[in-house]
Amino acid sequence: MQSNCITVEGKKIHFQILGKGPALVLLHPSPHNSNMMLPLAKELASAYTVLCMDTPGYGRSDGFQERPNSLHDYATAMHQGLRAIGIEKASFYGSATGAQLAIRYALENPDRVQHLFLDNAAHFDDGLREAILEQYFPDLTPRIDGSHLNQLWTIVSRLFQYFPWCFNTPEYALDKPQPPKETLHFIALDFLRAGGTYDWAYHAAFEHEKASHVQQLKVPTTIFRWDGSIIAKHVDRLLSFEFPPNVDSLMITGSPADRTGTMIHHMKEKAVDGLFFEMKDSGEICPEAVAVDYRTGGEGAPMITSNGDYLQTAWNVLQTNNPSLDAKTLQQCLIHWYTT
Repeated sequence: MQSNCITVEGKKIHFQILGKGPALVLLHPSPHNSNMMLPLAKELASAYTVLCMDTPGYGRSDGFQERPNSLHDYATAMHQGLRAIGIEKASFYGSATGAQLAIRYALENPDRVQHLFLDNAAHFDDGLREAILEQYFPDLTPRIDGSHLNQLWTIVSRLFQYFPWCFNTPEYALDKPQPPKETLHFIALDFLRAGGTYDWAYHAAFEHEKASHVQQLKVPTTIFRWDGSIIAKHVDRLLSFEFPPNVDSLMITGSPADRTGTMIHHMKEKAVDGLFFEMKDSGEICPEAVAVDYRTGGEGAPMITSNGDYLQTAWNVLQTNNPSLDAKTLQQCLIHWYTT
């Protein structure tokens, strides 16, 4: 597997690349990064050259200086990165934010899209979308006292209890077990990695989540609908609309393993023989960010707890032992402490 950064107009876009064959770009949900796509990428690498891209501002891709106006800005950055790396045409798989980015890219560059695979793509009526945009994205800018961590854990712990998480009433409750605290911890770390701009692509994707955009697609498209998705009823809302013949859906039942296996089989079937991708610009090695030197008091990081209070405990230890560090740097240290 290669990990490369392509520099376009002074900004780095990070790709993790594996496999051989026609190009398939995997686009992650927010606020995650390309690491989330690697298990799927490894399964697809026998049929494709798989490129897992970090959306600008997430993972190891540089962010924008100012909040983008829409997904158009992200699609433009992706287009520049793909051209620089040598991709003339590719298939795209996107989940949630990644699905909306794939749709926007295909609308603006239809001649460069072989096939769209849309996972967790939905439609929200205007009223619900406006309510989500108003309440879904609290400010998680690092604060020196660590008080943002409590808000973060509230979000993470409710993600699988309610959709949207911010509407904690029976009407929005999900009939699902809470994931293990280790899974919630993994999600929390990705929020922390994204930092105070965690919501930029996330917000733009919710604004874009409209059936009308899918109806305008001119490229071959598959919408995956699977049991167990936390937004299944909103995917069903999308599928209630009429679409042109190039847009189809695949209904998947069964376990999470069944879901993954069915999607992989379908995507491999769509691989185009002979359409091989050869990298034009391998870019440069793009290492993980290294935290500044810091002191932990000689103890290991506090154990993960189901109520999330360990994050505040860890923050307090780091702040006590490193009183000169600002909040943003303390957050980098917190992430580093739990990932080394």
